[in-house]
Amino acid sequence: MRALTRIKPKVNKAPKVWTPKLDLRQRRIQEYSKMNFNYQSVIRYKKDALTEDVHTTRVYNQKLSQNYVDKLMDKLVTRKSIDTAIAFIEQDDYHNNHLHFAWSCPVPLTREQISNTMRIREKYIRDIKPIENVNDAISYFTKRIGARGSYHNIYI
Repeated sequence: MRALTRIKPKVNKAPKVWTPKLDLRQRRIQEYSKMNFNYQSVIRYKKDALTEDVHTTRVYNQKLSQNYVDKLMDKLVTRKSIDTAIAFIEQDDYHNNHLHFAWSCPVPLTREQISNTMRIREKYIRDIKPIENVNDAISYFTKRIGARGSYHNIYI
């Protein structure tokens, strides 16, 4: 038998370079971090303890609806000093959830000013904290972004 000679040289395939695939959450973290949010807080509603019957166990639905959150945040961004805001609903369990929100503002605001602007009681607003690392804060807010019962929106 005769040896066959190759007419065309064999093409060496270049090795594939691995690049990390950015998922939806990572892309949102990068986009939201560019918006320069500098303050954040949490709204968590809690029912006052009922004194009528302490031996009865009741389940209270303390959920914040998406429409209610939109109304609250629309009131917040009507304040002249606030440029943009972002809100994230995080579900605790089936009956309860809470709202993380961040905003960009050149001056610090108090809990009283925020509660007056949003027209809610001051006791439902947790501490107002400045954001030191926007990337870490946004990644914390978006930890359950794809989960059932979560919601987020940007307000300008």
